[in-house]
Order: sequence, then structure tokens, then C-alpha cells
Amino acid sequence: MASNDRPKPSEPPENRRNPSSMPPASVPRIAPWEMNDIAVTSERPPMSMSTLPSDSVPPAPSSAPRPIAPPILASDILRDEVAPVAPAQRLIVAWLILFALAFGTAAAFAWLGIFAHELFVPSLVMAIVAGCAALLPIPYGTRAVLAAMASLVPLMLGTQGYGPLAAMRARGDWLDASTIVALTFLPGVLLFRSRYRAFRTARILLGIALILSIPAEADFAMAALNLSTPLVTRIANGVVFVAVLGASFGFMGAETTGLSTLWGALIVTTHAAGIGLRAFGPIVGQPGLFAKHAGFFIAGGVGEWIAATLAAHAIFQLLAVVSAKAARKVDVHRIVGVSAEHPNAPTRIGEDDRAESLGDDD
Repeated sequence: MASNDRPKPSEPPENRRNPSSMPPASVPRIAPWEMNDIAVTSERPPMSMSTLPSDSVPPAPSSAPRPIAPPILASDILRDEVAPVAPAQRLIVAWLILFALAFGTAAAFAWLGIFAHELFVPSLVMAIVAGCAALLPIPYGTRAVLAAMASLVPLMLGTQGYGPLAAMRARGDWLDASTIVALTFLPGVLLFRSRYRAFRTARILLGIALILSIPAEADFAMAALNLSTPLVTRIANGVVFVAVLGASFGFMGAETTGLSTLWGALIVTTHAAGIGLRAFGPIVGQPGLFAKHAGFFIAGGVGEWIAATLAAHAIFQLLAVVSAKAARKVDVHRIVGVSAEHPNAPTRIGEDDRAESLGDDD
């Protein structure tokens, strides 16, 4: 028997047993109120399950939340329709380009000797001003001012018998000045009345334009009844007379435009056609296809039509610049009766507040 199997003399006899035969040490009992203390002392520090370092910034979301826009009210849409901020921006650019081409052509003809040589400088200057106003990135009001200057100058010179539109002079200073009002200011106010049909000031301006056009209107009636004038001139003056009277429909209510745009276009186009048609011999009672100074009348008619139309749009935009802010304060509910924001509200008999029924009746 090996010496290691001998019991040590210092150990008591009951402890001299085989270690493998000894029972396992019992786990000490822990009272319930001691569990929290043990849990706190034995809690492990938190561990990150991510592979990113602890100081990394979390990735931004793929798309930031878009701000929710306020709802578009039907009254706001109607206000933009009956009181626009800057109407006819592209249209006036088109008329400026056409005006620049027409007067540039007149300057070229004057340079070549087809027209009088003294027409070269004024025609060229007006063409350059109109071209710059059409092509340069300038503000809305500035473009309208340049368009008014470029178009009104040759018209006023034409009533005095000068410039490319000298064929306009036919009745005298006062009548020709009133004719310019009827050809420019009245159509411009009619355009303004058509686009701002709920604005009371538009009707006041229309009344002023009609009063200033009374001398020209009386002359149109006399020329239409004069049997000594050519038939085409009588017809043209008669149509212009009726168109000026038709402008009175602009005093109707806000629910209609009163065909204001139609009357303005008819005034300008018919009066210019009466001048241009005087170039043809059979129409004015002269032999041959063209009358004497046919180019003079053709240039006058075409030039007046372009210049007067451009001037009317320029006056319309200038009125919009001055009055658009006040016009947008109009009560749009009185145009359609019941607000479109309350579709379930009862309507009055004969009213229709649907969006498709609010367009211009031109």
C-alpha cells in the first residue's frame, strides 16, 4: 500500500475518507429579500450586438419626411382665375417680336428706298426697343412700359402724318387723338375687364374709356353714313362703331366677361383693315389692281394693327400691375353664389358653382 493512502495523523478519523465518496457541498440558501442585491452585483455590462463602433453616428433615413402642404381651397383657385397676378406674360412677348419684325422690315425698306428714307431711323429705333423688351430678362412691369412706349410713339406720330403709320391721319388732331384712345386704351381696358371681371374698378375704367372715345365714335358713325366715301371704308367704320357700342356689355355682372375681349379685337382689327384695304384700286374706285400709294396704305394698316394690339396688351398689363393687389381682395363668393369650400350648402335657383362653369365666356 502506498504511503499517500495512509491517513494523516492530524486528521480526525471521520474525515479520513475517499474524496470521491464525499457528498457535494450544498448551495447556501438565499433569502428572497437578498435576491435584488445579488442581481445588482452580478449584472453584466451591456454588450452591443452591432459591428459598428460605439461612437459612430446612426445613418440618416433614406428620405427625409416631406412637409405637408396646406390644402388648396377652391376659393384660392377662383381668385387666381378672376384676379391673376401677372397675366399674358408670353402673349405680350409674341406681340413684341411681331412688332420688332414689322418695324425692322419697314426700316429695311426705307434703307433700300422702297419707303421714304426718313422712316429708317424711327422704324429702326422702335424695332430695337421692342426686340430688347421681348428678349431681355426684365421684370413684368418694365416690359409692359417698354411695350407701351414702342407702340404708342408710332401711333401718335401717325395721327400727325409722320412715320410708318402716317396713313392713320384722316380726320384732324382731336378726332385722331380720340381714335388712338378708341384703338388702344379702350381695348386695353376691355382686356382688363375680361380678366378681372369681379373688380369694380375695371368698370369705372371702362366708363372713362368710353367717354374719351365719344368723339371718335361720333366720327365713325358719320363716316359710315357718308355716301361719298368708299364702300369698304363705310363698312369698316360701321363695324367699329358697333364694336365700341358693344363694349358697353362690360358693365354686366361679375359672372360674365361681357365678350370684352371680342369687342376689343374687333375694334382694332376692323379699323386697321379699313386703312389697309384702301390700297386696292377696285375697292376705292380706282383703275388697276392697286391704288396710288398702295404700299403706304398697306404699311399703315398692318402697322396700326400690330402697334394698336401691342399697346392694348401693354395698357392691360400696366393696369394689372397697379391693381392686381387690390383686385385679389375681391369677394369671390359673390361670383358663384355659394363657396366651393362648402359643396353641401344649398344653392340659389339658377346658380352653378361647378369649376367648369367659371371659365370665360369669350
